[in-house]
Amino acid sequence: MDRLPTSASERVGATGRVLLGFGRAGVQRLVRRSTDDDRALGELLVGELDRMKGLAMKVGQILSYMEVGLPEETAAVLARLQRGGEPLSGERVIAVLEAELGAQVDVLFERFDREPVASASIGQVHRASFRGREVAVKVRYPEVRETLEADTRQIGAIARVASMATSVDGPALVAELRERILEECDYAHEAESQRRFSRLLADDPVLVVPEVIAERSGAGVLTTVWWDGAPLSSVKELDDADRSVVIGGLARLAWGMLLGHGLLHADPHPGNFLVAPGPRLVVLDYGCVKELAPDRVALLRGLLGCVVEGRRGEVMTHATALGLVPEHGRVDPDELWELLDFLGAPYRGTFTFDRTWWETSMKRWKRPDTSLRHLGMPPDWMWVQRTLVGLHAVLVGLGATADLGPIARAALSTPPTSQ
Repeated sequence: MDRLPTSASERVGATGRVLLGFGRAGVQRLVRRSTDDDRALGELLVGELDRMKGLAMKVGQILSYMEVGLPEETAAVLARLQRGGEPLSGERVIAVLEAELGAQVDVLFERFDREPVASASIGQVHRASFRGREVAVKVRYPEVRETLEADTRQIGAIARVASMATSVDGPALVAELRERILEECDYAHEAESQRRFSRLLADDPVLVVPEVIAERSGAGVLTTVWWDGAPLSSVKELDDADRSVVIGGLARLAWGMLLGHGLLHADPHPGNFLVAPGPRLVVLDYGCVKELAPDRVALLRGLLGCVVEGRRGEVMTHATALGLVPEHGRVDPDELWELLDFLGAPYRGTFTFDRTWWETSMKRWKRPDTSLRHLGMPPDWMWVQRTLVGLHAVLVGLGATADLGPIARAALSTPPTSQ
């Protein structure tokens, strides 16, 4: 592929093909149930979303692991989006790389592999050698900002309509989403986030943040030390002790960074993790990092403490202070508890993250006929929800059974540190 589709007509056309594929699949599933049809739908989605990149591909990545009701065969095919499959051509990538870093590729690197090891939503990753070290070189797609602008404009129009007669400020959410996504296009910003996580996790015995190579990084190129590792799904093959270590690392990344430092690694899809010997959990991709103000972290600490510890009677007060429940108070406390219990139940003892629990919880979150339609959606809560719900989705995908309560309670009880 030499270019991304950037025009409104190209992206609307691709979206139309995806929606048409969903429509046809729905009809076929009413008439007859076929795993071949389910796989065909997955292939259609992968082809279109991979070609579109940007926000469209991100949505596909989320669909692949969030257990949103897609047929199992469809979701299995979509999982390929976690590594990508339709890269930019080697010639185009090298042209972008040389323009960004101001020298020819054979001067910049001792070796540069033209075939990428992964092609993601914002850029693609190539393996190379620099000063005798194996490195990963992430190169941004040249048209990706334009695709993101086009996609967020479409979402913005939908959000203005969708937020009518609700307490959700749709345009504010889209503005927050746009800001985070455009930050992902700035690899210099991502490099700083990665260095920050590296400093804060330097003493963690499990979590690994690859070192940034500043001399070969810029706004459109990010070079880091290469780490060998197996896909996150390999956790299933580990013995009980090592599996517990890796799963604990996933939970600590979410809860510890949120409550200890006000930072969210808000893109928890499985393709962003590798399992290395030790075991160690290598955390990749720091483009989607959200920083929360200290006062917001304090409010979150209050709400999350209630749901983890089962203090049902205090949830409404904390949810209102956070802005999740509007001041008019038309949200039923029992319905609110049932909704938020999804975030807390896994931390009150040994818990199995199974699909039945997930599907039941998701149905509760999606019900439109309850007082929960009056809930607000503070922009920062969107990222907290994505991080914690995403963590649970990954653990469901791994079929994990674990007692993660000590990790959550340790994060809740440890005072935040300065950064």
